[in-house]
Amino acid sequence: MKKYIGNKNVPGVIEFLINRVPKSERYFSFFTGGAGLENSVYTRDVYFTCSEKDKSLHGIHKGFYYNDYRSVIEDNVFTSADFIFCDPPYLLKTRKSKKKLYKYDWETPEHIEFLNYIMGLKKPRIMITHPKCELYDQQLKDWSIEEFEYMTRSGIFKDGLYTNYNAADIELITYECLGDNFIERQAIKRQRKNIVNKFKNMDCKKRHAIIEELRKEMLL
Repeated sequence: MKKYIGNKNVPGVIEFLINRVPKSERYFSFFTGGAGLENSVYTRDVYFTCSEKDKSLHGIHKGFYYNDYRSVIEDNVFTSADFIFCDPPYLLKTRKSKKKLYKYDWETPEHIEFLNYIMGLKKPRIMITHPKCELYDQQLKDWSIEEFEYMTRSGIFKDGLYTNYNAADIELITYECLGDNFIERQAIKRQRKNIVNKFKNMDCKKRHAIIEELRKEMLL
């Protein structure tokens, strides 16, 4: 649903996010909305357990739907092998329009309650998209924060990504879109293909020798 307000499945944005999603045993999505990340070409084989208050949006993703993120938290025992993606309605003051945009929008108290629930989850790896602001900076002061920009109908919008893990130290859900921009992604794809072809055409014993060396260096 590319027309859904706040959709993250747009070129540049979806790759930025996917390059920070850890490979996990279970995947959860709070405030699924139009399921931009969940239905992307990079997550096509991934099953998300979703929460979305607007029932007209249920079923956009193939996963099971809850009406409320709090019910997901109450029904599950989370571990370090779980990943939760959260894309809550943004604080009104952080929006370009400063207007309510959704059927079920939020005021500041709902954000505070949400952050309190999230801070109570100690084990799963969590990603939250929300523009950098005082409330989120204070509540998530020990988290990593990255800002990213994309074009909207109203011009360039500066968004934020909060994670309770270091995205540089994780095994990714996929390496299909590795790279910071289109040119870099294409260069990496060519490099990967060239290395694989050389490896395939290599003498069998040399290939096994390299594999053994990689294992010694704990790279495999």
